[in-house]
Amino acid sequence: MRRKTITAAFLAIILSLCMCCSVFAAEPDSAGNLFEAGETISFSDIPFFGGMAFGKQINVDHAQAKGSVMAAGETVSLEGSSIEESLYAGGETVTIKDTTIKGNLFVAGKNVQVSGLSTCNGIYMAGEEVVFEGTASGFLAGGTQVVLGGTINGDAEIHAEKVEISPNLIVTGKLKVLCTEEPAMPEGAQVGDYSYEKITKTEEKAVTVSKGALVRKKVTKGLYWVAAMVAFGLILCWLFNDHLDRAGQYLTDRRGAMIGSGIGGWIGIPIAAILLCCTAILAPMGGMLLLAYVLFLCAGVAFAGASLSRLVFPGMNVFLAAAIGIAVLEILKLIPVLGVIVAIVADMYLLAYAIQYVWCNRLRRNR
Repeated sequence: MRRKTITAAFLAIILSLCMCCSVFAAEPDSAGNLFEAGETISFSDIPFFGGMAFGKQINVDHAQAKGSVMAAGETVSLEGSSIEESLYAGGETVTIKDTTIKGNLFVAGKNVQVSGLSTCNGIYMAGEEVVFEGTASGFLAGGTQVVLGGTINGDAEIHAEKVEISPNLIVTGKLKVLCTEEPAMPEGAQVGDYSYEKITKTEEKAVTVSKGALVRKKVTKGLYWVAAMVAFGLILCWLFNDHLDRAGQYLTDRRGAMIGSGIGGWIGIPIAAILLCCTAILAPMGGMLLLAYVLFLCAGVAFAGASLSRLVFPGMNVFLAAAIGIAVLEILKLIPVLGVIVAIVADMYLLAYAIQYVWCNRLRRNR
């Protein structure tokens, strides 16, 4: 009883630390990556490969990242930074100024502003008030009020209640606006092919939900689950470190058995549970089996990411490796079709380990 109390208290401390203070120091690890969660986070003047930040106030100023960056908080600010891949940002207020992003920019929040000399490949914005004054190769925005300026070297599409076009706007491709009232086209604006579609209030709400809110919801939900699953993975590392190592060893030494057990368990367990539930005597056993199966599915991605990352980064700190592995799998889950495959394979991996662990222990006792 005392051990359970200590364990519960320790888990509460871990979760509190994830919310209130830094998980890792603001220095890149041996792989050049940064991961932080806390009240105030700053990646200013720091060169690193990739980074993740979750907190109340996040500043990424004059930083250089060779990989992707993810940031979610109440206030997210980037200025004068350079990101070689993509940026994922979400928060109540998101400000991006004079930042170079060679990949795509996915940003969602209440007040979102991209200005100055900011450049990116494709930009996807959603928010209550959205302002864009940078340079991009493609543009999609949804929100209550959208202000579009800068240069779009390609097509642009806007879904909003109110749209304002700046005189400095340049769109080399098509500009499509879906709004309740057609915006005025200033004399200085240069647009290759412009089309406007008037929508009623009901249609506008549907469009905003289906386009703008959908983008924002997907980005914020994705960032939330990355943080939640990483925190869960750190707990797994602390409680079940030996099992995570053993699962990777099983995959290396018993690959065929793991694949067969994973596929068989993923398909066979729910069928067996349903058959048991059809009998009056064994129905409770079937219900317990089905409940255990669902719990395993919830932990599949965290377990797979924390375990497989040790095979990919054998010399890295196990907690940091787990955070990176889980984050990668959660990001892949956001991709249509591929995300479903990743989730299924991760669940199969956990089920395969559980089946093989029980089987190996039984063989050991019978000897």
